[in-house]
Amino acid sequence: MMRGLLDFITSNDETAQKLRKLLVFKIVPMLNPDGVIIGNYRCSLTGKDMNRNFRHPRKQTFPTVYYIKELITNLQKQQHEVKTITID
Repeated sequence: MMRGLLDFITSNDETAQKLRKLLVFKIVPMLNPDGVIIGNYRCSLTGKDMNRNFRHPRKQTFPTVYYIKELITNLQKQQHEVKTITID
């Protein structure tokens, strides 16, 4: 699915070209590769649910969540409207 999105937004399609003129895309890779490799789709390798720790992530425990949240916060401080889209 992600490949399809990337192929579309980088294509010569008229809609894709308009989107690229209007928006800056920040594509975030899978945040949980260590958990997924052993079959955990919500939990990290340590067995902690990353989705349940998004509101107040600790840098030491959930660094990927912490830094994504920091990126979003910094973009908002720069007066950018941030829209998130989750693709399962």
